[in-house]
Amino acid sequence: MDTTTRGRSHLSIAARWWMLLIITLILLLTFTAGAAQAQSSWTLIGFVRDEVGQPIEGAEILIGGMETRAVTDVDGRFRIPGVSLGLTYIGARRIGYLPVVDLVRFSPTDTLEFILDRLGQRMDTVKVRARAEAAWERDMRRYAWVTDAARTGSVLTERDIASRSPIYTSDLFRAKAGFNVVGDGANARVVGSRSRCSPTVFLDGQPVPGFNVNDIMPSTIRLMVTYPGLAGLPIELQSMRGNPNCGTIAIISR
Repeated sequence: MDTTTRGRSHLSIAARWWMLLIITLILLLTFTAGAAQAQSSWTLIGFVRDEVGQPIEGAEILIGGMETRAVTDVDGRFRIPGVSLGLTYIGARRIGYLPVVDLVRFSPTDTLEFILDRLGQRMDTVKVRARAEAAWERDMRRYAWVTDAARTGSVLTERDIASRSPIYTSDLFRAKAGFNVVGDGANARVVGSRSRCSPTVFLDGQPVPGFNVNDIMPSTIRLMVTYPGLAGLPIELQSMRGNPNCGTIAIISR
């Protein structure tokens, strides 16, 4: 009996050891998954002010791809948890102000600030508001497409372009995968690195045959999406007028 009891005691200790090991592994995996999720999303904090710096209370904030919406408090502050890092679009609007939408690439250190212009001092306020709302809705749809396109293409936002301080638009393609720049200055041309032919250029959604990227100044580009080949190219950019193997450049102007 003593031997059997001791045997059961040893078996119980082994079983407990394995259970402890399994629980430890589960906790470790849970912590790792939680840490990974924390690294890929965070709480966005921002402010909405008017043109003279006064906070705007009650402004609505919308983030692309999220059902979550926020409203600014009395200090013009908003807070949205669970925002994914990377490229997305976000809009702000308030009755009596011109709405704003922007395409941004978020990082955990960002604090976003919107400046909304008042409508009160403008002539034809109703017409101005209607045009602004239409432009706002258009940009929201446009940026929704861009964030989807960014999964397979390379996107440069207005801020990305400004940070590179290019003199010519072709400067944005130097050392860019899938493209080469031939020549210098305003006469420089962008070609596909594989076939050395001119890429197809879409300007504001329309294909423009024979368009040189230096025909548009970088300061007037709101965003640009590039594809070095056919892989990942959205069907709306598959033009019969050009060879997709030469690359495709989609430019949206201000």
